Amino acid sequence: MKERQQNIRLYIPIYFVVASIYIIAGFIEPTFLSWNNNVNLFTRITPLIIVGMAQTFVILTGGIDLSIGAIIGLTNVIAASLPYVDTPINIALWLIIPPAVGLGAGLINGVIIAKKGLPPLIVTLATSAILLGVALFIMPIPGGTVSLSVALLLTGKLFNIIPVPLLIFSLTVFIGHFILRKTEFGRSLYALGGNEAIAYESGIPCTKVKIMVYGISGLLGAIAGMYISGWMFSADPLIGDPYVLNSIAVAVISGTRLSGGKGGVVGIIGGAYIFYLLNNILNLLGIISFYQYIAKGLVLIIALIISSPEISFSWKKYIHRFFSVKRNQELS
Repeated sequence: MKERQQNIRLYIPIYFVVASIYIIAGFIEPTFLSWNNNVNLFTRITPLIIVGMAQTFVILTGGIDLSIGAIIGLTNVIAASLPYVDTPINIALWLIIPPAVGLGAGLINGVIIAKKGLPPLIVTLATSAILLGVALFIMPIPGGTVSLSVALLLTGKLFNIIPVPLLIFSLTVFIGHFILRKTEFGRSLYALGGNEAIAYESGIPCTKVKIMVYGISGLLGAIAGMYISGWMFSADPLIGDPYVLNSIAVAVISGTRLSGGKGGVVGIIGGAYIFYLLNNILNLLGIISFYQYIAKGLVLIIALIISSPEISFSWKKYIHRFFSVKRNQELS
């Protein structure tokens, strides 16, 4: 019960920020709150939620995955380069090959990191360069295509009512939360990120867990790349670049501690929404693009201050100390 209350306190500030941005956007432009605009947001936000969850899993173990963008780019290119477009064979290949490539790339990261004890930052940066080179070799310039039925399915509505992107990211987050909170593997991630030596002495197979978590990250990156191929109806080998830092930022904003051991995925949707809602508001205000970067950076820092347990605790401590000193001065 206590852990659940702590999780609720962790995620409330994130969704408070999202609700505040929504209200501000509604005042600026009432059509922002329309269902069609929200459906558009669901479509755009889905890949960021997926890779944000992938990064969260890795960060919980005390690692980081800088290859997630290259995995997105490579699987995006592969998904849009498969033969026999608009046939069942193409759809079968689309469902098998990109996930296998993403999973394989992630497992390679995990084996090198876990077996050789090399820093995740350096390993994933190196594999990112390799994967990006492969993607550019396959498709030097944007192009390709996917089956129309795949594109319509990913961006359409179930029973002409429920947006499929909403179902995709909701189901992904639900499964991720279940894994973290209800399975032995999920508990192992927290133990590994909290203290690897103690986790090892407790009988947790740390090497196996590390390999698996990077494999999951690669698989989720592939799913994001596949989704983008259907959404764009084409591919771009560089499409994954922005998702590297954005996925890390979303994970941290959502309450996951960079040193590992604390966090979760429930706040991922809110963290991703903060990114895209900011873009929408700044565009509605007609703010010039280079000012948008400054505004987004400032707002994201504020969101991080509000949502981070460690930072918010420090702020509360300083505020309490300030008022205590002021009260003592008044009494004296």
